[in-house]
Order: sequence, then C-alpha cells, then structure tokens
Amino acid sequence: MIKLYLKVITLLKELLAKLQAQAQLKPSKYIIVHHTGGSGADPMADTSHHKVSTVNNWHKHIGFPISKLGYYVGYTYFIDKTGLVTQCRMHSERGCHTIGYNDCIGICLAGNFDATLPSKAQTEALRELLNRIGKNSIIVPHRKFAPHKSCYGSKLSDTWAADLIK
Repeated sequence: MIKLYLKVITLLKELLAKLQAQAQLKPSKYIIVHHTGGSGADPMADTSHHKVSTVNNWHKHIGFPISKLGYYVGYTYFIDKTGLVTQCRMHSERGCHTIGYNDCIGICLAGNFDATLPSKAQTEALRELLNRIGKNSIIVPHRKFAPHKSCYGSKLSDTWAADLIK
C-alpha cells in the first residue's frame, strides 16, 4: 500500500511539473520589447550599464509587486549589455511594463536606443530568447502601445526585434 501511495505522489509531482512548464511557456499574443531609456534629467543618458539589480531597486522603490521569482522588476525578462538574460516573472504572472498589456510578456534591454544601439551580445540573447518563446506571438516595441514614447528607442525600427526570428 505504501509503494502505491509513493507511486501516486511521484506521478502527481510529474504531472504538476508538466503543467507548470506548459503554463510558463504558453504563447502570449504580444511580446513587448523595451529599453531602459534615458533619465528624467537627461533623455539621452547612456543606461547600458544598468543591471537587473538597478531596475529591481527602482521598481521596488516605485511600488511594483514582487514576483514569484523574487523580483520587483515589472518585465518578464531583462537583458543586460553582456547578453545575460534574467527571467524576472513567470509567463503566467502579470507584469508591470505596458498599461493595458501587462498580461503580455515584456522584455527589457539595458540601454538607451535613442542614443546608441544594443550590444551584439544583447541582440544575440534577444534572438535566442525570441526563438524560444516568441514564435506564436506578435513582437512589438513598447511605443506601439505608448505612442508618446520612443521605447525601444528611435534608432531601432518597429520591426527590429521581430526581424530577429525571421
């Protein structure tokens, strides 16, 4: 009887893991790509040095809720200039990145792409991430839903991120 009980528990754990993996990788209608941009004092400031901890501290300061992964970052993913990708929210979690579209995946790249371009490492990391999660999604810059902003930067075309997976 104990062996049967242990077998049932093992099967339930496996089923739960499969369901969690499916929930994490469910296609989102949109993947919205952002940049850290400039500062309030200097819209053209270089922010490529920002790390996930920089954004986490700021988002905590402005009151964003903590994610299941322990971050205050409002984006699902953050990519620093070295190409390091940090998942900050589960795909099933509501983000804090685009008014009216926070049920979509948000990806932020460190840098101000009104002034510079993403690093090669960032571009490659974004390409790999989008090929893994974005095949069934519409990939757009933040400015599509916030026309008063240039985000993900005026130096990048509206199709720059989407073109990475073609």
